[in-house]
Amino acid sequence: MATISEFGRRSPFLTPHDNTAHTLRPLESGSGSSTGVAMATASELPDCLLVEILSFVPLRDRIRSSRVCKRWQRLVLDKALWKCVDLSPYVVEPNVLWQLMRQYFGPGVRSFKMRGRLLSGPRGALLTPALLQALGKRCSNLAYLSLIEEDLRKISFSCLPTTLRYLDLQWCELPQTWFSSGDDPGCVPHLEHLVLDRVPAFSDAQLLSLSHFGTLCSLVLRVTYRVTYQGFLNGLPGLSHLQRLELCGCSVPSDLTLQIVGKNMPRLKELRVTVTGLTAQGLGHIKVIKPLELLGLMGPPCTLEDLSVKDILTFCVSMPNLKTLSLQGLRLESKEEAVLKEGLTHCVLTVEPHPLEGEGLESLA
Repeated sequence: MATISEFGRRSPFLTPHDNTAHTLRPLESGSGSSTGVAMATASELPDCLLVEILSFVPLRDRIRSSRVCKRWQRLVLDKALWKCVDLSPYVVEPNVLWQLMRQYFGPGVRSFKMRGRLLSGPRGALLTPALLQALGKRCSNLAYLSLIEEDLRKISFSCLPTTLRYLDLQWCELPQTWFSSGDDPGCVPHLEHLVLDRVPAFSDAQLLSLSHFGTLCSLVLRVTYRVTYQGFLNGLPGLSHLQRLELCGCSVPSDLTLQIVGKNMPRLKELRVTVTGLTAQGLGHIKVIKPLELLGLMGPPCTLEDLSVKDILTFCVSMPNLKTLSLQGLRLESKEEAVLKEGLTHCVLTVEPHPLEGEGLESLA
């Protein structure tokens, strides 16, 4: 993995005196064109085109290119290049993160993604309350925040930028009461989408706390094994306003979960569940959800002993508003797929890999 501390080193592909990096060469003779092409230098290209080119350059090299000349330094600061910031491919030290934020981050940043040091490198949190609060102030329009492998146990939920609409946490550690501050109206009041992917501390109590987020319309829980049947029984009724729900690799059999979902979540338009413990009776529990437009059935690969292709087809036909049936990681035989495609005249069938493909799917069985 590259390290962002190398940003200060001289760029290997663009230097102030490297004319070959600035020149578009003419066509060689015999290349299929009877006329030559006049040389054009980067200095002759308009700013808008150079900014577009820089948008395809990796972030580290983009920052290095600011050393070419004053014009390039100005172009690298263009807010269009900092709309979506992804630091996840790099190892970032706290002092470097502060430097990047002070020099390049501003109101134009809409999305920020970074990887912490929870599973690799020196132990300890990369983010601090002060850094998160500064991020919220400098990036006053930040809507998307994705944190991977970060230790958040010493950070309060109230430190998050209040402008967030989408929060994605993967392999993160949380304090037990992290979401309980959500009942504060001024704490992330616009949160609409929450993804909790392999967050081991997420429990029944935290699920219950999510009911404080009245604007929440999408919830994804992946391998949140601490959430029990009682947790779903107590927590899902408070989330009746959700329009999208994904439950992947949870410890509760799908039949029991769908029974609770069918009784308490009438507004769902998209539902994805693991097929472990799912039967035709379980699907019958959600027939009352008339707005349902997408049903996703996820592996791990199994024999579908309790749920046959015929059961799936019967359910889909009974749902007039269903537009998409998504099968992820089930690995059906071609003849079974053909049966579904032939019978599903009112919706589309998609067959895709499991969202956790290659990451220990056998543990979800």
